[in-house]
Amino acid sequence: MIDKTHAITIQLVETALENTRMLFQLLTKEASLLKTKTQPHKLEALTKQKNEVIALLTTFSKQVEQILLSEKLTKEQGMDAYFDIANKADIDTSTSYKNWQELVEVSKKCRSINEQNGACLHILNKHSLRVLDVLKGKDPTVTTYSKSGHAKSSSSSRTTISV
Repeated sequence: MIDKTHAITIQLVETALENTRMLFQLLTKEASLLKTKTQPHKLEALTKQKNEVIALLTTFSKQVEQILLSEKLTKEQGMDAYFDIANKADIDTSTSYKNWQELVEVSKKCRSINEQNGACLHILNKHSLRVLDVLKGKDPTVTTYSKSGHAKSSSSSRTTISV
């Protein structure tokens, strides 16, 4: 069976590698847009493109699971076990395995930059919420501690702008 699935695997891995590279480029563009904090319409369009590529990669992941199942392998055993079986069947996996390794490396880079972008978005969101609270006259709650160690919260509110 591996002789039939490997031909499909070669094509799937090549396509997924291209999509993963594209995702990395999109994430890199997103990072630069987040740094400038301008052009939210570009960020929105980029997010849409990113979601389309992620949908393609999700489909790829399901296809890989099916290929693994056809060789009686689990997700946990993974593609390395698949390539071992192919090598034992005297199938040349040099190109497909190299592409798979590159796909894994680019995926790790995508994960890292996506986490950085998420952290940046979280900070920008907190900043925006704080600005809105200031404009609405909501001061942040000040927490102090009494002599007994119990927290005391106090807040004051004065509307700066009313809409």
